[in-house]
Amino acid sequence: MNLNKPLTRFLIKAVVLYLGWHLLWYNWIEPDGTVNHYLTYNTAWISSAALNTFSSHSFTLSPFSELNTFLFKDGIPVVLIEHGCNGLILMVLFAGFVVAFPGPWRTKLWFVPMGILSIYLINSFRVIGLAVNHMVSKSSFDFNHKYTFTILVYGAIFYFWMIWVNRYSGINAK
Repeated sequence: MNLNKPLTRFLIKAVVLYLGWHLLWYNWIEPDGTVNHYLTYNTAWISSAALNTFSSHSFTLSPFSELNTFLFKDGIPVVLIEHGCNGLILMVLFAGFVVAFPGPWRTKLWFVPMGILSIYLINSFRVIGLAVNHMVSKSSFDFNHKYTFTILVYGAIFYFWMIWVNRYSGINAK
């Protein structure tokens, strides 16, 4: 195996980052729960605040358990945000790709946090969209949750990756 080939270096970095993430996840992040709980609750809170700003309905939130948070509209549950829906895995996936891919570290130091913030905001808009969807058409909620919003979120992350590859990685210049 030639370690000087960019693809080989990328794959080795990706595997090391993946294994490191799994060690962190299974030994600290998941058992502790603090990061997931904070991100889940914060996503619900920012979504509730945004909905209350632009809606005549009253949106509130309540921790349903340590694993998820409900977003309520006028006292009726509208959206359940579970830890798997808080965007953490997507943020890690995005950061891992950019870190493993070639490019200057100075640029990675601002691009990764900006990408993570963008994913957080997109995920919050997803929750807002699902809450509005639930109010307008409950019958399309499951479809939009499973397909429409998933495609939009993953499409946005793919777009961010393409920005990294085409503008900042430097591989086009070579």
